[in-house]
Amino acid sequence: MKDKVIFDTSFLYNKSASSFFGNEEELKKIEKVADIIIPKIVFEELENKYSRSFGQEKEKFLKTILPNIIEHNINEVVVENRIKEIIDKETIAYQIIELTDFSVLPEIKKLALKKMPPFEPNDHTDKGFKDAYIYFTILEYLKNVPNKYVFVCVKDERFKLALRQHCNIIIIENYEQFKEQSMSQFLNDYFIEKVNAELVEVEIKKEHIIAFWHNIDNNQNVLIKVEDEEYIVEVDSGEIINRTQPKLYSSNIEQLVLSSNFGRTHSSIEQLTPFVNYFSDDEIRKILEASFSNEQIKWIIEKEDVKEFIGKLYIARRWLVKDGSAVFLKKIFK
Repeated sequence: MKDKVIFDTSFLYNKSASSFFGNEEELKKIEKVADIIIPKIVFEELENKYSRSFGQEKEKFLKTILPNIIEHNINEVVVENRIKEIIDKETIAYQIIELTDFSVLPEIKKLALKKMPPFEPNDHTDKGFKDAYIYFTILEYLKNVPNKYVFVCVKDERFKLALRQHCNIIIIENYEQFKEQSMSQFLNDYFIEKVNAELVEVEIKKEHIIAFWHNIDNNQNVLIKVEDEEYIVEVDSGEIINRTQPKLYSSNIEQLVLSSNFGRTHSSIEQLTPFVNYFSDDEIRKILEASFSNEQIKWIIEKEDVKEFIGKLYIARRWLVKDGSAVFLKKIFK
């Protein structure tokens, strides 16, 4: 089960308005290992921020530049179309959540009147309603989260005070903090003990756990390195369900990607099939791209074993491929 990261407006807003979401590089890193969750009110606030920004730009442009060239009707430039355009171009996968239980409104009123977090303590401001709305949206969403905890990316200190009342909400401000906090689940004594019971041939310590990612079944793969040996344990709901070593299959990935004949393609796939749940996104991307660029794979992709192998990876990670590879694979696996 992937981690869930909920975002506030401050992280997502793009001042340049060149794309709907700002901090895209960090979002792409988080997207690889977690589900990106956006409260509906945050999404709507972004739309309104961009609407005001585009509206101001439109008015300034039409009033100061165009009148010197031609007469122009300011209403002909539709701000909403520009906003729809940047939303449609957004490549980050996200899920919208919204508040549906409005019985919490009296609680919001109580927090506002008593100036409790996320509302500001200053009597001269009512700032905090939007954060309160997001706060109760998160609490409602938590009721339906299988692992019962979420990450919330937020910078506002008053909002953080409200969130800290809940032990199943982990507060972060950026990808590095998310990475550090999410790795912590594998650094406790209980998990280390489980790993040592599984990998009896070596003694594992916290510093040997160096990375994790989600596999095509959405279980967690934990990479462990002891001296020159690497191990991967597959984890489901905190329990180790399988294990392997990358050296058992990594060379076969290279053989497949560089395959020079049909026989080598079939042989490599046969050897790799038992290990598909251990592949990282980078390894999956290499295989998917090779299925288009390497004709020794492309020409026989409709063969049963090839199609089943490539299809399993593509269906789980189709967003990893772009351009010609994406078009080709979409046609094969439509």
